[in-house]
Amino acid sequence: MKTILILHGISGHAGIHWQQWLHDELQKQGFKVIMPNLSNSGHPNRKEWLAEVRQSIQGVDTEDLLIVGHSLGVTSALDFIEQSPTPIKALVSVSGFAIDYGLELNSYFLQEKSIDFTKVRSHLEKTAVFYTDDDPYVTQESLKQLADALNVQATVIHGGGGHLNTERGYNEFPELLEKVMEIAA
Repeated sequence: MKTILILHGISGHAGIHWQQWLHDELQKQGFKVIMPNLSNSGHPNRKEWLAEVRQSIQGVDTEDLLIVGHSLGVTSALDFIEQSPTPIKALVSVSGFAIDYGLELNSYFLQEKSIDFTKVRSHLEKTAVFYTDDDPYVTQESLKQLADALNVQATVIHGGGGHLNTERGYNEFPELLEKVMEIAA
């Protein structure tokens, strides 16, 4: 059975923004969906988040694992994928990034280590990236850098999407559901 792991970002929690809606829609389609609350989300510890990601998918066949991450949750997904001893079905990044772009909120987390994208790409079967052209929290350069590092053409949402969260009306995200279903097929 294909498993979907949904990871929230900094200052988030399981089910925030479009995540609960995606969880429920995927369960209706018969997927096993895991959506952990990562600890200390206001000031996360990178090693702790990685350990919690590993713990949340114990016993899951990673070749049937699709990870959907939002914001800093994508960085934790990348840490996991980079260190995985087995291939991962897919990663879908939503407003994700991997390099320090100078935001005090998360610089300490990003400065801790760099992602080896050669390893990440070798461990992933499929990848998709979503971001907007008006994200108020993450620079366009950082968003584009992730897509480039993953060798994927990003889906860029123009005008009004912000950080793809509830602040901009993203309680549901049909484009994301469609992409996850396509990749999982």
